[in-house]
Amino acid sequence: MIFRILGPLEVWDGGERLSLGGPQQRTLLALLLLNANSVVSADRLVGELWGADAPPSARGLLKGCVAMLRRSLGVGCDERLLTRSPGYLLQVRPGERDLDRVEELAGTAKRDAGQAAALLREALSQWRGPALDGLEAETCRAEAARLEELRLVLLEARIDAELLTGARPDLVTELQPLVRKHPLRERLWAQLMLALHGCDRRADALAVYQRIRRSLVTELGVEPSAALRQAHRHVLAGTPSERKEPARGPVPGQLPAEVRDFQGRQAELSELDRVAAAGIAVVSGTAGAGKTALVLRWAHLVRERFPDGQLYVDLGGHGPGLPMRSEAALSGFLGALGASEREIPACPAERAARFRTEVARRRLLIVLDNAACAAQVRPLLPGTSSSVVVVTGRDSLAGLIALNGARRVGLGRLPLADAIALLRALIGDRVAADPRSAAALAELCAGLPLALRVAAELAATQPDTTLGELVGMLAEPQDRLDLLELAGDPHASVREGLSWSYRRLPPDTARVFQVAGQYGADLDARKTAALAGLGVREARRALGQLAAANLLEVVAPGRYAMHALLRDFAVCHPDGGPRLLPGRVRPPSADRPHTGSRPRRLTVVTAITGENGD
Repeated sequence: MIFRILGPLEVWDGGERLSLGGPQQRTLLALLLLNANSVVSADRLVGELWGADAPPSARGLLKGCVAMLRRSLGVGCDERLLTRSPGYLLQVRPGERDLDRVEELAGTAKRDAGQAAALLREALSQWRGPALDGLEAETCRAEAARLEELRLVLLEARIDAELLTGARPDLVTELQPLVRKHPLRERLWAQLMLALHGCDRRADALAVYQRIRRSLVTELGVEPSAALRQAHRHVLAGTPSERKEPARGPVPGQLPAEVRDFQGRQAELSELDRVAAAGIAVVSGTAGAGKTALVLRWAHLVRERFPDGQLYVDLGGHGPGLPMRSEAALSGFLGALGASEREIPACPAERAARFRTEVARRRLLIVLDNAACAAQVRPLLPGTSSSVVVVTGRDSLAGLIALNGARRVGLGRLPLADAIALLRALIGDRVAADPRSAAALAELCAGLPLALRVAAELAATQPDTTLGELVGMLAEPQDRLDLLELAGDPHASVREGLSWSYRRLPPDTARVFQVAGQYGADLDARKTAALAGLGVREARRALGQLAAANLLEVVAPGRYAMHALLRDFAVCHPDGGPRLLPGRVRPPSADRPHTGSRPRRLTVVTAITGENGD
């Protein structure tokens, strides 16, 4: 089959174009195609197809749409469109989408400069009009915008390749309507200047520069980009025979390597792909959930979409040192984009403005890892939508959502099956030999990739220790926190990772965190107020702060819980001993002596009465 999304949605089976039914059925197919080979939840499909006005029978209607789509796709569709909890999956083979062909041709063009123009022209021929034309679902509109940007990037690359071949009056004719249609794409203006210059029309080329510069200064308050200024200098100094490909400045490639043996997270990767299309994505989750690993995995998958490069910085929001200042991050970014040290403004506001100028017309991927707060991130945001920004942080960074139009991807703990798969990838046959202990180990690690990786390293360094024995070693909370760390590396310590979040808490919120660790898995504001000695309003605020910092999980409106490792940490405070509230703990009695050098896990007993609560 051939699935065509670069224009009106079409499916061809051999030489036959299939009838796809009405708008809902076509939208359903488009959503499944955009998430090919990944499960799309029924809830998400209902939301896309019916929005906030979804009828009570929407799930039944969705099943009907799926059945009709299967009939439309014909013989063998049962092996294509699968029901997979919690929704549906469309299997698409490599090369079956027109977009796959575009990406293949574009990749070959990068490796073969001599054939680049012809390859890119063929890639552009795959478009039959606006992508996903006529489909109004939010995801379809966002993807259509992304694909239109991809088309323009490939068009600019093809024109660059053709400019290298010499005088081309036809390029002047092609570029003149393009700059009118896209008046702020500076790369097209630079190409028009060079095309005119190549045809011995130097005065016209200089007039083009003055026109675009006047427009940029008047409408946006910015000077032309480095690439446009270089084209201007070339026209002033060069001759047609000396013309070279217009330089866009350095193309940074700052992404760190992917984390090895990445497992699961297919739904989150698809969600990040969708959310990032809006311009700014925020990935938030508790310490050790694998936020950086997820973003780097996604970034390497999509890096070809960003021809002007990738910028990366660890903002140090949660770590052994102080968070990085925004102006320091800006200095690094500007240097990577070609600015010399003396060209970088000293004033933080001017530095941020210079950064926005440099990235205004570039197609960059900007990864802001480990952010402390929204205020640290805002100066690092571009002023235009040509680049995509992905931010990670333990805090919810709600200010970026509310004020800057960011979209959030919440990252929870790994499901048990994926946690076991990660252990299997890291320590091999020992997992298959003892699946019950492997499952117990995954549970003790609370499904957190950091804890699972440290536990796997612990198992690897003790090859004669069975998984069952390892589970026994990790049975006690203090032992668990002691063992789930790698000596000399604070970033590979579950206790250290959690402590960086804990240390930022206000006193009342820290007290509520301790209460949550002692009390159990179901807290609300009234219970918390009684246990922590706070008013209900203060307790509710503290619970909200802990949830925003991903130190509590929201299990229902107004109700909170804590995963096992957070509870261990709350009871066994990072100073090495228990941090328990007075009057809440039954002390050891004569028949239960407290022996050994390490504190035991103590039983928390609470009784709330009208008089003496203890």
